[in-house]
Amino acid sequence: MIATLFRPSVQPYIISWFKYDPEVLIKQVTIPTLIIQGTNDIQVSIKDAEILSHANPNARLVLINNMNHIFRIVEGDRQANMVTYSNENLPIAEELATSISDFILNK
Repeated sequence: MIATLFRPSVQPYIISWFKYDPEVLIKQVTIPTLIIQGTNDIQVSIKDAEILSHANPNARLVLINNMNHIFRIVEGDRQANMVTYSNENLPIAEELATSISDFILNK
């Protein structure tokens, strides 16, 4: 499975990401910035979102309880979380849409 994700044809693209440090880059951002993090994300941690938020005090951090990496609400364990990745019928987290909308409308 990993060989499919990291096959030779995509390796240069992935390697090109390594030169970027999100914490350094977000310090340079001067426009309104929204950071949304789900508490059930198994790919990106809450700590990562907090690091970005602290690097740019003007950014707004929103933590969405039980939201995973693909914006679905998961109240179960890691296995329940993984199942959501192949179920396109699950709705995105309502709070995600509300948070984005509120940010755009400056609420």
